[in-house]
Amino acid sequence: MFSFISQKDLDTDFIKSQSMQPNCRHELKIKIKKEKKTITLSFPSESYQLDSTQPSIAVLNDIQGKSARIIYQNYIVKKSTGDVRIDTFINQDKEGDIDSIEKDFYFSKKDVYSIYVTYKAKPDNLGSMIMLNTLERFFLSLEADWH
Repeated sequence: MFSFISQKDLDTDFIKSQSMQPNCRHELKIKIKKEKKTITLSFPSESYQLDSTQPSIAVLNDIQGKSARIIYQNYIVKKSTGDVRIDTFINQDKEGDIDSIEKDFYFSKKDVYSIYVTYKAKPDNLGSMIMLNTLERFFLSLEADWH
């Protein structure tokens, strides 16, 4: 149903084996090669239309919990093969050090399925940071040919 550009850190054989499972229309697990970390992509039953509305500070606190400071960034890439939105939440502690980075990834094509996943990484954990960066490249390369 969709395609993506293969990446050196992504275990494409694992993805191919998962795509043969009967529940593939609702979720798909992916993992990176050198880690045992897997993450499940969700395919909600409806397609979300992506916009670039920024949430308020109160909404950010509700989403992320209390933090000394939350830096929020987002961007949307619109293509005929599907739209990608990536929301980034950088949580800082009282000293200004980065405590965690969370990214919400959305892929949507109008009037068809959406793909969604959220992932939170600690900056001092190399494996989780590789997964975070790999997910971003994966979502940016997604294309759907659904009708």
